[in-house]
Amino acid sequence: MLAFIIPTNIIFLIMRVLWFSVTPSLFNPHSNAHNGGGWIASLEQIVRTVPDIQLGIAFEFSDLGFRYEKDGVAYYPIQYRKEAVLQKLLKRDVVDTEKTSVYLKIIKDFKPDLIQIFGSENDFGLICERTDIPVIIHMQGCIPPYHNALFPVGMNSWDFLFSGGLTLRWRLIGLRSESGFRRRAEKEIHTIQSCRYFMGRTEWDQNLIELFHPDATYFHCEEALRNSFLNKGKVWQLNTSSKVTIVSVISNPWYKGQDLILKTAQLLKRFTQLDFEWRVYGIQNIRFYESKYKIKAKEVNVRIMGTASKDELVDALCDATCYVHPSYIDNSPNSLCEAQLLGVPVLATHIGGISSLVVDGETGLLFPANAPYTLASLIKKLSRDKSLCERLSKNAREQALFRHNPEAIRSSLVSIYKEIIKDNRK
Repeated sequence: MLAFIIPTNIIFLIMRVLWFSVTPSLFNPHSNAHNGGGWIASLEQIVRTVPDIQLGIAFEFSDLGFRYEKDGVAYYPIQYRKEAVLQKLLKRDVVDTEKTSVYLKIIKDFKPDLIQIFGSENDFGLICERTDIPVIIHMQGCIPPYHNALFPVGMNSWDFLFSGGLTLRWRLIGLRSESGFRRRAEKEIHTIQSCRYFMGRTEWDQNLIELFHPDATYFHCEEALRNSFLNKGKVWQLNTSSKVTIVSVISNPWYKGQDLILKTAQLLKRFTQLDFEWRVYGIQNIRFYESKYKIKAKEVNVRIMGTASKDELVDALCDATCYVHPSYIDNSPNSLCEAQLLGVPVLATHIGGISSLVVDGETGLLFPANAPYTLASLIKKLSRDKSLCERLSKNAREQALFRHNPEAIRSSLVSIYKEIIKDNRK
């Protein structure tokens, strides 16, 4: 019998990798809940092309089944028991224990070599102290700095009681958001301090890990974007029309800049002669901010578009004059990256991880948070300076194509997985 000596520093074994995510990824790929689906599904498509990775995904989903096999991936829907708000507050420790028990049951069934958690702000981080299997947290947002920027200037929890435009449910959410974010911030810091490995993509999230857990190991890996923005073939072209179309894609949290859109649009309406329309995707209405700031969206040419499909967003962005990201805090918003990938000239607040995505004056224009006067001026400038639009478009698209290259992301991810597994087999 022939004997073959295999070097110990080479890994040929199948890597069993278990993800924990709040979204169902490709288990339910047709969801439009997040404007046409999420980037985690795009990352799953990339990982599926790696022959030596066996992937399992545990995710929040209303399904009673424990495990499903589909296209070579093991899916574990996690259905939480619905309880009243008061019950959750009184039984918080019990709920955490129940959740951890479910997570450990999934881990026992899948038997992973590595666990990847998407988001340090989620309850999945509870498992970091309960398993000897290496865990890497894929940074998304981060609640402590989000808590610091929770409300726009001049706004506080009491506004949810006295301002109009909100249902009773959203009034209660708003009233509890300050205390809720404070509690979640402390919980997330504990999660970060209990985990050894982290993956991120901006200077901002790396700085946060170094602050909260200086002994942790941080890996850089770029974000996967949706195929519609990579492969559809449609890109932004300079529009010679005199009509200025501004596009923003945001979500409901108070720190996403809905107020900044209304304030800036009001300034454009009052102080410029621009024929403009500001199309806002991702939210269903803006009535609370209209009530709080006494600005009616229709009167300042702001149009709420609601949730859109991937293809609808591609078309909307390619028809826009510019894309505006108005958030008060963010890490690396995919909506901004997708706009850059299509070559849309972007304007974004200089906060969080944005400076890792936008080089001011080269791949976009940056402005301070809560600066409607500056933003109005920049929109006016961009609408008149066609050469600036074309330069920003060209540079941003080149950078985004390089940054979000699926093959490069695949290579980085596999290398990170192998390094962590090897490190824990010593």
